[in-house]
Amino acid sequence: MRQANDSDLGAAAKWQQLVDILAQNPSEFDMEYVANGLQKIRDFLPLVTPKVREQCVRSLHGRISSAPLVLLLSGDVPKVASAVVSGACLTDDEWSGIIPAMPVRARGFLRNRKDLGPKSERALTLCAAADYVLPVPDGWAESSGINGVRIRDIVERIEKLRSERQSAMVPHIPMDSGPFTEFPQIIDEIRFETDENGTVSWIEGAPPGAVVGVDIAEPAFDDGPGPDAYGAAAFRQRMPLENARMRLCGAPAVAGDWRINAAPFFDHISGRFNGYRGIFRRPTIAESALLSQEGRQSSDHIQQLVHELRTPLGAIIGFSEIIEQQLFGPVTEDYRVLARNILNDAERLLSGFDDLTTAAKIEAGSFFAEPGSTDCDWLTSKLAERLRGLSDLLMVTLNLVHAHPVRPFALDKELAERIFSRLLSAVIIGCEPDEVLDGRFRTEPGVNATNRFVLSLPRKLLELDEAELFGSGPATLDESSEAPLLGLGFSLRLVRSLAKNVGGDLRFYNEALILSLPATSESRTGFRDEERE
Repeated sequence: MRQANDSDLGAAAKWQQLVDILAQNPSEFDMEYVANGLQKIRDFLPLVTPKVREQCVRSLHGRISSAPLVLLLSGDVPKVASAVVSGACLTDDEWSGIIPAMPVRARGFLRNRKDLGPKSERALTLCAAADYVLPVPDGWAESSGINGVRIRDIVERIEKLRSERQSAMVPHIPMDSGPFTEFPQIIDEIRFETDENGTVSWIEGAPPGAVVGVDIAEPAFDDGPGPDAYGAAAFRQRMPLENARMRLCGAPAVAGDWRINAAPFFDHISGRFNGYRGIFRRPTIAESALLSQEGRQSSDHIQQLVHELRTPLGAIIGFSEIIEQQLFGPVTEDYRVLARNILNDAERLLSGFDDLTTAAKIEAGSFFAEPGSTDCDWLTSKLAERLRGLSDLLMVTLNLVHAHPVRPFALDKELAERIFSRLLSAVIIGCEPDEVLDGRFRTEPGVNATNRFVLSLPRKLLELDEAELFGSGPATLDESSEAPLLGLGFSLRLVRSLAKNVGGDLRFYNEALILSLPATSESRTGFRDEERE
């Protein structure tokens, strides 16, 4: 703390060291030093990125025993606040002592813990009425104090509680005798509103303390509350949430699986995004069946089976490459051709395993798309390179055209390439020799910009309706040696599921497949209908 170097790098290192030291809450520390250290942590906050702060706090999970530090960090951004509240190891007295001064959002995170003592539960109950009315505070309080309380006062208060506990003088938090709103034992619908960060700040139809503070902007982590990846992706794109999966924890009346139907709302003067308004509802029996325990176990079994099959398949691919490339010495052409065929079949199997694993993860709600951006020019070049061998083999011409300019796709490059390559390869295989497929990219600008890809269909598939196309499809197509391992219908359903997972969709309309995916929100003017190859 006495070192003069307070550069960004030096301050970040100091910040992590101070948090590590103060988290241990050594009893021999002078309270003056503790207060100064906490103030230093606050002062260095702008110099440390949220990601570094979150990683630092998560690395101390289960070892944070300093109540003043917990109180200080509970006012940080949601990820840091959630990490410190879930990872702190405080006594019942310490929790009850800081709960009234904690931000509403942090108290919402705390209500998800199942190991709180009776005094902490009483303190949360007393704060519930205030949490219901007050909005969730955003960011940090004034530098002079946390929620109107100075750090030095909090340190002294915690020290007093520690002394009283050692003297067997345990303070008692009286229960408020005022009436509370009655709620049914099982709640089926909750109206809610979030702030611009996606944190629930108002609800109606359930105990506020059970839901206020829950985040709909980030996918659920482990057994914690939160939406699925589709809901989180829709939030990032400011798109309406339609039947997105959601998990709530804590009170039995609200714990379990939900569905979200909500829409973004904006300031009518400035147009600034203010959050989401909508409802949480319990899933229907049909929707619940998709997430049954048996279904999740089946998904786990599929992923385990595929994992076990990958090992021998990898060995087969490795030995086939050794023979085909003559790495260990000369090999006759007959053996090289045989090895090349085995290699092609093994790679086709591996691709099918990847699709099966992805489908199982999506079904179980455990598939999370990485954020990113994909340029349309890069994507078309990559697809042309990847699909050239298949199109040449089947004598199919693929024309990819896009309006200029087209915004980048708001998804990771690997996922974008995978979605389009699966879609195009499945349709190319359905073509007859000398057929031509046309694919056109276009951006539909607006508040939620969308990139649409319209793909014509071969004659063999034009006779099918959408149910047949996404179902089994023609048996002759799936019997082809180049057909997708799991069939045309499975490939198209997988593409649709991947698209929905990032806030898009795949539809069959007007004798074409229309793939919609979110575009980046970087506004550009001067869109023209000029097209190029």
